[in-house]
Amino acid sequence: VARITSQLQDASLSIPKFTFQPLDFEQQPQQEMDDLANIIRSCGADAVVHTAGPFQQRTNPTLLRASIEAGVPYVDVCDEPPLCQAGKELSDLAKTNGVVAVTAAGIWPGASALMAAQATDHLRTLDHNNNDDNNNDGSVDISMSFFTAGTGNAGATIVSATFLLLCQKALTIAHGKEAELEPWSEPRDVDFRGKQGVKTVRLLDNPDVFTLYNSLPNIRSLSSRFATAPGVWNQLFGAMKALVPRDILSNTDLMQGLSLFSLPIIRAVDRLVGATNAMRVDATSVHSGRTCSFIVTHNDLEQCVGLATAAFILELMDHDKDIPPGVYYPAELPFESRERILEQVKRDAIVWEFNTSE
Repeated sequence: VARITSQLQDASLSIPKFTFQPLDFEQQPQQEMDDLANIIRSCGADAVVHTAGPFQQRTNPTLLRASIEAGVPYVDVCDEPPLCQAGKELSDLAKTNGVVAVTAAGIWPGASALMAAQATDHLRTLDHNNNDDNNNDGSVDISMSFFTAGTGNAGATIVSATFLLLCQKALTIAHGKEAELEPWSEPRDVDFRGKQGVKTVRLLDNPDVFTLYNSLPNIRSLSSRFATAPGVWNQLFGAMKALVPRDILSNTDLMQGLSLFSLPIIRAVDRLVGATNAMRVDATSVHSGRTCSFIVTHNDLEQCVGLATAAFILELMDHDKDIPPGVYYPAELPFESRERILEQVKRDAIVWEFNTSE
């Protein structure tokens, strides 16, 4: 609370009144949902943005349901596929209440899924315009890669989330079907351009894989990989996966406690390595062999997460008549909405490359 308050007061913006509402998350789910819905109504909220991670091991989209009950648009940065799916199952309720909601938004997941959707659309358009439609079902292979220096200024939460992901199988798509692989495996060298250059990324579960597979037709293969800096962090993650028992790595409270205990070291490293966030999506048309790469880099992960999340919720508020009610994965949004969100994400980007090759 103190940190957020200080940041808002220091920002060069006209900040409206803001308050904090303590909640008891140990209460029964229905009571919790009712309390949340009442709070949303009583404060006159125009929208709800849910960024309270880590989301790993959560199964009940309580705040999404409360927002739908309160009748306001909703966006979250959920990075847990089962929770995303549980939220998606509330789509009929959202339609009944006239609410538009997006789950798995933010920078990645979120804007990264929009990058993959745009690259896929571009390849399919090129194939069509070049009369490559014969026996072409539009199948694509997609590879997603991410790099964050240190914690990207996000601190303990991103560290504990990574620890939790190390005990969770990485969802991939192979030959059009879901395949779960060992996390932090299958290293691959990827060029992020700019000062970041080539990084060795490894498989890590990313809900973009789940949401894209359930949003875009004819994905033949899809995977997501990650790397951080300094290199010792990558080695630490590999050692923890190999040496620490899975039941310890999956202990949310323990991993959060370890991250908080390590926070002074984490913050010191962040000051040394910076907070850069880089994303690269590579898509290939199975039929024509054409490739498309989309590379985006920002100086600060925490700032670009905020920028992207704001872009999603402002799209729902400013263009609510263009988006039918329901719960959406990012790539399911209308093409025009995806374009407007990416235009906002482009602000402050230090690398923005969209390239196609035959």
